[in-house]
Amino acid sequence: MIQIFKLKELNQVELSHLEELNSWWDKPVDKKIAKCKLFISKFGLQPNDYITFDSLKEVNFNDYIRGVNNYLNFYTPKLKTIVSERHAFKKFDKSIINYMQLNGYTASISTIASFYTEEVDHDLNKFNKIDAINFANKVLLEKWNKFKREVLSTFGGNEIIKDVIKGIFENEVIYDGVFFDSRIIVNTIVKYASNLLKKTEITEKQFLNIMYLAYLESNFIESFIYIYKGFTINLK
Repeated sequence: MIQIFKLKELNQVELSHLEELNSWWDKPVDKKIAKCKLFISKFGLQPNDYITFDSLKEVNFNDYIRGVNNYLNFYTPKLKTIVSERHAFKKFDKSIINYMQLNGYTASISTIASFYTEEVDHDLNKFNKIDAINFANKVLLEKWNKFKREVLSTFGGNEIIKDVIKGIFENEVIYDGVFFDSRIIVNTIVKYASNLLKKTEITEKQFLNIMYLAYLESNFIESFIYIYKGFTINLK
């Protein structure tokens, strides 16, 4: 699942427009970079083994994206253990949060660049706030739809549980000009899965997988919206 959050590099036009914007995201991004680099030292690795820079300003944006994507290589061989053993999940949970927040920040900045490029309007006062948010929602919904498929596949052939989950998904509401935020639905699914585990209707592995998916989705959305709001706050 984490691989669906792999970031796409920007084209030259998007990069040029990104440079025209006053960045308000450097400080939160740099804090997350530092936390991600610090965590790997617990495994006998060097801080620069996956992300080779300390600040977003040290590299061009596509090199920055490559560094964030490269950090996925730290998790990939460990994911099977993380979602199978409670103590392993506990060991990595804060690290997953940090990485997904960094990923969400980055995806949001890239989306701002894409929207800015599509509009081709250098006067921000002419940008439409509703259009900007709807543009961002396309990204949020793409991740959300993949999350839903992963959640349902966790329960295999148990159609009763899957029908309940589908019923929870039906609470999804999309408003014009309002950020799509699925965190309440995600929390409902986690609570439902927790109750199933207590009743021994699902395995611990299934529950941990739901928790893992929830961490990915919720932290991505939270950080994506946080950065993007800085873009839309001055739009009409």
